[in-house]
Amino acid sequence: MILPPISVKDKNGSEYVFKTPSSSEAMVILDSMAVIAASSPYILSTPESFKAKSIDSQIKWLEDAEKSDVAIIIAAYDSSGRIVGFCNGRSYADIKRQHRAGLGVSLHPSVRGLGLGKKLMEVLLTQMRQFSGIQIIELDVMTQNLAAVKMYEKLGFKRAGVFPKAFIFEDGSVSDNLTMYLDVFSLPGT
Repeated sequence: MILPPISVKDKNGSEYVFKTPSSSEAMVILDSMAVIAASSPYILSTPESFKAKSIDSQIKWLEDAEKSDVAIIIAAYDSSGRIVGFCNGRSYADIKRQHRAGLGVSLHPSVRGLGLGKKLMEVLLTQMRQFSGIQIIELDVMTQNLAAVKMYEKLGFKRAGVFPKAFIFEDGSVSDNLTMYLDVFSLPGT
């Protein structure tokens, strides 16, 4: 699925463009995600894992999502054209879960707290609502990521359950995983 460019403003009135990135931006996306991953303990991937991905696999991932009616990738670009945010959603492929889709969202530290994550999520959810056969959208979030949990709840996500000690950080501390879900039929406009 492809999102054509749309303009949005953050809380301060700064303008951004949300759109599906092109496969020619594969390396830029990997570099951007490495920076974002280095700035937050809440992102599952590490900067090293993004740096280890091949350009070919990244291009295939982008191209497969563009052709799909159950997947989307969206990047947020600032006024200089730099990628400052990223989100994606995809339905599960297996027959017993194809009515469900998972998502992920991440922001560069320079734009956190400006309402951009919520706007990115709203656009992503609108697009995912169009997925073929979709009924439930779900996500996982570390319980310490209180700002994200609060945003997801404002968007209508409900708590499904907690998996204790799901993540171990480099310093040995742990985090529980909170699974949240949104019934597609309860989305605004449906």
